[in-house]
Amino acid sequence: MISKKKQKKKQPAFTAWPRLRAIAFRSGLWLAVFFAIVLGGLYLAVHLRFFGELPSASELKQIENHNSSEVYASNGELLGKFYIFDRTSISLDEVPDAILTALIVTEDVRFYQHRGTDLRAMGRVLVKNILLGDRSSGGGSTITRQLAKNLYPRTKQGMIWLVGEKIREGTIARRLEKAYSKKDILLLYINTVHFGENVFGLSAAAQRFFDKTPPELSLEEGAVLVGMLKAGTSYNPRLNPERSLQRRNTVISQMERYGHITTPLSDSLKALPLTINYSPHTHLHGPAPHFRERLRLELAEWIDTYNASHGTDLNLYTDGLRIFTTIDARLQDLAEQAVRSHLQTLQKEADFHYRHASPDRVNHLLSRLTEQSGPGPDPKQTEDSIFQSQKLLHAGLVSVEPQTGYVRAWVGGNDIRSFQFDNVSSRRQAGSAFKPFVYAAALEAGIPPCDYVSAEALVLEEFQHWSPANADNNYMGYYSMAGAMAHSVNTVSTRYLLQVGYEPVIGLATRAGLTGPFKAYPSLALGVADVSLLELTTAYAIFANKGFSMSPVWLLRIEDAEGNLLFSESPGGLSGLCISENTASLMTAILGEVTRYGTAGHVGARLGRLMDTAGKTGTTQNNSDSWFIGYSPGLITGVWTGLENPAFARVYPLPFGSSRTAVPIWTEFMVRANQLPATRHFASGRFEPMPARLAGMLDCPPYVEELPRESWFERIFGTGKDRQEREGEPEQPQKRRSLLQRIFDELF
Repeated sequence: MISKKKQKKKQPAFTAWPRLRAIAFRSGLWLAVFFAIVLGGLYLAVHLRFFGELPSASELKQIENHNSSEVYASNGELLGKFYIFDRTSISLDEVPDAILTALIVTEDVRFYQHRGTDLRAMGRVLVKNILLGDRSSGGGSTITRQLAKNLYPRTKQGMIWLVGEKIREGTIARRLEKAYSKKDILLLYINTVHFGENVFGLSAAAQRFFDKTPPELSLEEGAVLVGMLKAGTSYNPRLNPERSLQRRNTVISQMERYGHITTPLSDSLKALPLTINYSPHTHLHGPAPHFRERLRLELAEWIDTYNASHGTDLNLYTDGLRIFTTIDARLQDLAEQAVRSHLQTLQKEADFHYRHASPDRVNHLLSRLTEQSGPGPDPKQTEDSIFQSQKLLHAGLVSVEPQTGYVRAWVGGNDIRSFQFDNVSSRRQAGSAFKPFVYAAALEAGIPPCDYVSAEALVLEEFQHWSPANADNNYMGYYSMAGAMAHSVNTVSTRYLLQVGYEPVIGLATRAGLTGPFKAYPSLALGVADVSLLELTTAYAIFANKGFSMSPVWLLRIEDAEGNLLFSESPGGLSGLCISENTASLMTAILGEVTRYGTAGHVGARLGRLMDTAGKTGTTQNNSDSWFIGYSPGLITGVWTGLENPAFARVYPLPFGSSRTAVPIWTEFMVRANQLPATRHFASGRFEPMPARLAGMLDCPPYVEELPRESWFERIFGTGKDRQEREGEPEQPQKRRSLLQRIFDELF
């Protein structure tokens, strides 16, 4: 008998599983079809250029990057760049092998195995980054794909757009691999990769963050730059030094991991502190910014002319021109240091001075300036802001080599980001710095330098009773030329002008290089004519160059990116003869007395044992403008200091003139130049000795209280010397009085 338990029928398996499997299969199939359609549509959209430009392989072979044009000093140092994107192309030979290795092991370790897309890395990203959420496992982009993204950047955001962009970049990467060798792809990459701050390419980054060329980079410095490629801003060593240091050490660890450096070397490199030398050579940064701005405007005109005559389309900002100038980078640095340090000291004194300014006088001017600037939200705040800007001291300095005309240093003013005005090119009254041209004209007219001239006040009725005033209010005694120049006696200078005449003085100043305009008025002797610092400094060359003038030169040559010569300046040198060699020698000796015991005596006190110097100060009314133009045998340097707005100086003048402002800057610059072996030849040496005959013409006291009287014997029999003999010129025939006539004249 069969038990009930055995009689119980076996239950069938769950019949829903096959149906579920079928549904899952069909769903997966439809999902795959859907994704295939989506991807196919995206792929088609990419090739229809819906997601942006998709260049062909032949178009990729014609890639031309925009390159910065670079400005160089005479010693090859980079002064600055002109660019839209800061990029300078280099060759692979200029990149240290260790840095290329660091790049590859960090960014794309299988660079030489894939054909644009690393499928293994993409799979790792899919599994670890997306499915498991492990963001530390790295990305899947290759150097070739990054290059594609650099050359043809993404334009829109969003997941669909991102997928489309990824497909486009993969397509471009595949075509790049067909168009270029691996070496060429690597070269394109290092010249286009973005480092943040509008810096593109390894060369521009090395210069920006370390002030070096790529061959000069150390391994740890190269690792910093390689580390920035992951995120230019996040790992910027200037903005985020701690994160940059961590990323640098990660790059070094990658080199150790793949056996390119030893563990001890890796540990020692990672123990080094992060140090940078940030050097942004932009339009507004770097040395000589005002000079480079002047140069930029001239280059723009030159390029227009060159393109018109040669049928080319050169572009200053994209074609990588190499521009070579006469600026000496070491002198330029010393000049900027001297101007900056002394202006800081003077500004403190000026600020203290203006604390005691008369409110009524200053506020009246500020009210006018506030009205001119337009209405603001807070008139009082606007007035305070204007007052702060009006009392700022400004300066300019330019140095020119007298024998060649080469401009060696150019400091246009304070921070160009705040003050674009170039004080080297701007025009202001010259003050007493113009007097040497009056004295030189007097010597040319035959006036002996030891003929004493009265300092007595004079009133010129024919010129509306105009009367020159001496700065020290001293109108006593008589001065030789050297004495009057050293103490800048205005009444004596005016008498020289009136004796010589306006036209000889104006003609001489014009031939020396001053453009005027000049007015035939007695105040011409005091420097009321407007001149630029560059003009006035260059004009002093007639004294340093034995009478010859010169034209300043600052652009030497221009080359294209391949080194082909586009422009070359003809050699500089001397121009026309303006004054005789004798007059030039006498003027150098006379101007030397200014730096020995005159208004620029500070120069001689500090530099007298190091070199010969000569020069002239100048200070205009209300101390609006202070000048010193001085020269050594190898360099003429002009300095201007003052307030930007002469109207402010008229209301409340500065408490100091050129002896406290321009002269110390000039002196400090020359002291620094003499201390540096590379620049000492500019700031050393002695002037060529004068012949004894010329030296004798200056052998007289600079000042006498009364004119010396000739003895009875000298008045009758003469001294044996007349004016022509003292000047070394042949005696002019003249009617001579008899001895009897002279005795009769003396007695009666």
